[in-house]
Amino acid sequence: YPDTETFCFYNANPHNRFTTDCVIRAISAAADIPYNQVVMELAELQCKTGYDDGESKLYGKYLESKGWIKCKQPRKADNTKYTGKEFCKLVPWGKRYIAHIGGHHIAAIISGQVWDTWDCTDGCIGNYWTK
Repeated sequence: YPDTETFCFYNANPHNRFTTDCVIRAISAAADIPYNQVVMELAELQCKTGYDDGESKLYGKYLESKGWIKCKQPRKADNTKYTGKEFCKLVPWGKRYIAHIGGHHIAAIISGQVWDTWDCTDGCIGNYWTK
C-alpha cells in the first residue's frame, strides 16, 4: 500500500511478518513500546486474567495499566460514523490513538495517519484509546 495523507505503511513485527498481530502492532507503534515487550506483557496479563489473546478485555486492561483512556466511538452531529480517513483529519498533530477500525481490526493512529501494514482507513472508527 502506498503512503497517503492518512496512511503510513509500518510493520512493527520484528520478523516483518504479515500475520494476525494487529493488537500487538498497534500498541507497539502508538505506545512506542518494543513489539516483543508488548507480546511478553500481554502474555503475562493473559496468564493472570485468563482472557484470551486478542480479546478486547485483555488489551483493554493492558492499555489502562499503561495510562491509556478508552473513549467511545465518535459520531458526527447527524449520528453517522466517522471513517478512518475522516477521523485522521480531525486529530491533532502529535496525538496518538489506538482504534478499532472496520469492526474488528485495531490500528495505531499517529499524528493523523494510520500506521499499519494495510490501509484500513475506509473502515469506520469504533472505540479508541488515547493518552
